[in-house]
Amino acid sequence: MNIYKIITRVIKKIRNEGLLKTLMDLISYLYDHYYDIKYKIDTYSWVSKQDLTAEDKIAEHASCYQATKVLPLRNLLKKMNIPKGKVLVDIGSGKGRVLLIASEFGFKEVRGIELSSKLCSIANKNITNFKSRVNTNTLFEVINIDATQYNFKDDEYVFFMYNPFDEFILKKVLNNILISIKRQNRPILIVYAYPVNRGVIEEIMNIKKVTNYKIWNGEYTVFEI
Repeated sequence: MNIYKIITRVIKKIRNEGLLKTLMDLISYLYDHYYDIKYKIDTYSWVSKQDLTAEDKIAEHASCYQATKVLPLRNLLKKMNIPKGKVLVDIGSGKGRVLLIASEFGFKEVRGIELSSKLCSIANKNITNFKSRVNTNTLFEVINIDATQYNFKDDEYVFFMYNPFDEFILKKVLNNILISIKRQNRPILIVYAYPVNRGVIEEIMNIKKVTNYKIWNGEYTVFEI
């Protein structure tokens, strides 16, 4: 993309969304790249839905891979003040960025559930590179599985989703989480980034509290179950 096209896109974005929002998006965009460079990882670049669908038919219900932005997620986890020693699961974990960021906040273990073997391979490489540069006690696990087939474990407390799939898959995943809760009664948190299908969660889960956050132009809904 040449400089003229870049300038044209920026001007259009300022006109449509305002200067402040545009500047915040630009800073967040640059910081995402800085994060990858700092830890010598690859979490930013997109993977199309077509590439994911080529691996497995069920992936037709998935969205394209797009990483959760670093600055909004870090700020969200600071605000949530989750007790140390908990377990986080990222459903649709992609290249593992959420797992890496979560490890900064005292989680005992972070688990990623990802259908794409290609993305799992990249995630494991990212974790290796990250751990070679960061002193962390957090345990990492990337599980190459269809999210509807994963048996949620009884120690899992935070369930993170960045709009990874459509309502069809989301309903199955939520029902599997319910099975785990019934087996081991416990409070949990569902953190839903860009919650386009939040109505499905509100329909299926017994929600005690809902908190909405808008941080660095990122939208998050936290459901306390």
